[in-house]
Amino acid sequence: MTITLKDRLSHFTYREACKLLGPEGERFIRQGGKYDFDIGEQVTWGEDFFRLNLGEATVTLSLKPENPKSLDFACSQCSESCEHAGAAFSLILEEKLSLGLSAPPPEKQPVESLSDEEVIKLAIEERSERAKNEKMQLKSMNRHELWTDYTITSHFSGKSYRVALRGWKEGESYCSCPDFRKNTLGTCKHILYTIDEVKKRFNQKVVNYPAASCGASNSLKNFPPP
Repeated sequence: MTITLKDRLSHFTYREACKLLGPEGERFIRQGGKYDFDIGEQVTWGEDFFRLNLGEATVTLSLKPENPKSLDFACSQCSESCEHAGAAFSLILEEKLSLGLSAPPPEKQPVESLSDEEVIKLAIEERSERAKNEKMQLKSMNRHELWTDYTITSHFSGKSYRVALRGWKEGESYCSCPDFRKNTLGTCKHILYTIDEVKKRFNQKVVNYPAASCGASNSLKNFPPP
């Protein structure tokens, strides 16, 4: 069976990224996580390569011809491992869904046979599973308020996004991540993680108090990028 670059990257792990980047791999990935990305503008896919244009440098990933299971990377500005390569790996680790790299769950019913409602439910369940399993750190912009903005940071990729928590239902809250902007579900793993965490931080009376009663706005005008 021929392994494609997308196949390989869909199963790419944080541990593998650190090993590939060498002794300072973890630091490079965290430094790379500070970059902001526009996937549509900065990412290019070829038949056998992935390319990320950071402006100051371009990073290209490919499979090694002599060993198709092994990844190779190159930076246009650096001859060795660097934060530019770390940025590429950080993006891949954090945004597999947005990049079309998320491996389909095993033993699931084929998507083609599902109704629109079932497809949506499955997509939200997948993001909910990632929210439960991935290590993230949540910081409130106002720790005394539930309905406020939060910064959420991935422990592995170093990426940070802004979540505006305005309600418990899909479409009521907002996230600055590429997946939220693209998926049309009205939610993402960051929002789902935030909801789960804040319900642990506040008592039931506060949790049951609607955002509108607190004067929290649902307007995207009040939700600047991170």
